[in-house]
Amino acid sequence: MTQHSSNISVTPSCRYASEAGRGWPVGVTPAPGELLSSWLHRLALANGVPPRYFGRVLGLSGADWSERLDRALPKHVLDSLVDRAEVPAAEISGLALGPDPLTRLRLRLKIKPQKIPTSAPRITRLQYCPTCLMEDQAPYFRRGWTLATRVSCLHHGRRLRDRCPHCSGGIAPSRQDQLLPQHICVWCGCDLRKRTVRVAHDVQQLERLIEDLLRLHVAGYSLPEKSTLPALLSTACFTFGTEHKSIAQLPLRDRHHLFCQLAEGSMRNHLRPDHRATAFWMRLAQVAPKHTGLTKTLSKMLIIRTTARRDIRTVGISLTNLTQAITRIHTNHRTSMTKEKCR
Repeated sequence: MTQHSSNISVTPSCRYASEAGRGWPVGVTPAPGELLSSWLHRLALANGVPPRYFGRVLGLSGADWSERLDRALPKHVLDSLVDRAEVPAAEISGLALGPDPLTRLRLRLKIKPQKIPTSAPRITRLQYCPTCLMEDQAPYFRRGWTLATRVSCLHHGRRLRDRCPHCSGGIAPSRQDQLLPQHICVWCGCDLRKRTVRVAHDVQQLERLIEDLLRLHVAGYSLPEKSTLPALLSTACFTFGTEHKSIAQLPLRDRHHLFCQLAEGSMRNHLRPDHRATAFWMRLAQVAPKHTGLTKTLSKMLIIRTTARRDIRTVGISLTNLTQAITRIHTNHRTSMTKEKCR
């Protein structure tokens, strides 16, 4: 538009659609290890739409639309995201949780009503590390936090959290109806990034052992028996109060207590040691103090062997034999220490 004396002339510009095409105005690159729903919330905020209403843009209904997409991403939604967010389909699919070899160990999507401070349902199965969110340039939720076998941050050594530290409300960024980042509580508007305490060293050792074994499982190594590692870990039932629940059904508080009890060797009141799956948990707790570095050394040996002899197929590793070997190392070490004391 130009102005000369009292004459004003208007020059029409090109329509936005013809200039921008079908893509959204602002693109957001997924962060390493980010959860699909977390990326969608950040994409919504970048384009000026509160996450609560962004599901309608994708043709979805309900306040918890993004949590459902984490578990099952329909093809028509994927195609729409590829077309409008301009991110490759493989990269978007990699943010979701399914299909996933660790599905049985993912926290269940559970919504239950709470009366304080509102009667609206609250999601109670999303956990996070406050310190990670504090260090993020743009706070985002990780896929690794959805595993029930995680009770602490393996990077910072601090407990995870699954509720707001101020109002105790569940973590539900998909219900945010304002243009606020994900580290702001939906229910009370407070900052979720209040630091948590450090977990015991024994608890982190058990977590790291399970993490390493699950990595081997995902890489293709399996147990010699018919059952898989996720199946063994997920079918064990633990008793808290009068209820018997699997690891994926327990809230974070009970899971942390479970890991502490396992590390101390005092789980007799919470599990049946005669059950194969629960006995496996107890065996993991026994060998955890001696597993440090074993998987890393084993991985290096496999890489060297594969590089030197590419024409020979690497034999699969038995996780049962691996845990038994760690037990023998631990037993031999204690025997030698006892002999030294006797001298």
